[in-house]
Amino acid sequence: MAYQQYYGGAIWTHHAIDRMRNRGLSQDKAAQAFNHPDQSIKGKARGSVEYQKRFNTSLVTVIAKQNEKREWIILSCWIDPPLPGSIDAKEKERYWKYQKTGFWGKIWMVFKRQLGF
Repeated sequence: MAYQQYYGGAIWTHHAIDRMRNRGLSQDKAAQAFNHPDQSIKGKARGSVEYQKRFNTSLVTVIAKQNEKREWIILSCWIDPPLPGSIDAKEKERYWKYQKTGFWGKIWMVFKRQLGF
């Protein structure tokens, strides 16, 4: 999947492109969420806006902000629930396993994670 830095009337940061690539999210779906959101709310960062659009059972979220030239910059984006096999899906699975395990299991999981396993 090829991602473009200028797409859908906005400038896409390298961070946003990396997140789309890692999460299996298409730039087209993210651009649709940005250009035609179901909902938009004030973002956590000053001046940012969070755009959300539902596609069937998935919710795509795009974080954007205008620069001093009033151009839209896409800062980050994700899809929830995460797509199977994506980094986010693996992290979610790891989190639930951690929550369900006992004390020594948690110690072991943290130790393995620190070693890079």
